Amino acid sequence: MKKKSNKQKGNEFESRIIKSINSGAISWQKGDARVDDYCIEIKGTDKKGYRLTTTVLSKIWGEALDANKLPLLLIIINDKENKQRWNLKVEIQKEKIQ
Repeated sequence: MKKKSNKQKGNEFESRIIKSINSGAISWQKGDARVDDYCIEIKGTDKKGYRLTTTVLSKIWGEALDANKLPLLLIIINDKENKQRWNLKVEIQKEKIQ
């Protein structure tokens, strides 16, 4: 049995993604994309970094819960100076602290 390459795995994953109309701006369809158990929010920048705030996390958390899915954040940082792209996959968990 031949092992699948990362590109093949990525293509299979992309084929299962359902992209939201208008990037989730419609009230009944939240997040930028949905796949199986996840509501996915995608953020990208051409700057040196991306500032992640609790406001953004709360928005993603709430939209995922409304859709009865797990929240997932994809951050894409395009470093044009060094001709590199950084892809970050952030699984969001929330817990109470004392």
